[in-house]
Amino acid sequence: MNLKRFLPFLLAFVLPLLAIYAWWGGFNRVEILPGQVRGPYTYAYVEHLGDYAKLPDQQAKVEKALLGAGIQPGQGITVLYSNPDVVKMADRRARIGYLVPAGSQVRDPLRIDTIPSRPVLVARVRAAVLLAPSRAYQALDGYLQGRGTGIRMPTVEIYEAADMPFRMGRLSVEMPE
Repeated sequence: MNLKRFLPFLLAFVLPLLAIYAWWGGFNRVEILPGQVRGPYTYAYVEHLGDYAKLPDQQAKVEKALLGAGIQPGQGITVLYSNPDVVKMADRRARIGYLVPAGSQVRDPLRIDTIPSRPVLVARVRAAVLLAPSRAYQALDGYLQGRGTGIRMPTVEIYEAADMPFRMGRLSVEMPE
């Protein structure tokens, strides 16, 4: 095998892909934090039934409705009720929205709910919003499999947007302990 022959391919395709993956946080460490207490959270949301890949579209609608009502959306929040490993795509349930101040009032189709303080296991990673969930759930599943258990639903995902343009945000996945 002649390295000179493969060097242009590596430089033109593989290296840029690795650089983008690294920039998106693909190599960042996922922290697993047992014994945490999180909440309470007040959030505005819409119900979602079906493919979880469509959740970002729903979140954009929630943001638009909140801004139209004069409410500044906080961090993004997703409550997943269905484990995609065991529930058919069409039957998956979730809530998607934003944290809002307690006492906020919204109009249909939005709803308000509160998640009380509770003990949780947290997986946290700094990565791009599209990459972070797969990294967090993979690490969470590996951690739990090592303890003879698996992911328990519902999980709460909170995405903290980056504070600088060239930095990735941080996703926290909270699972009941």
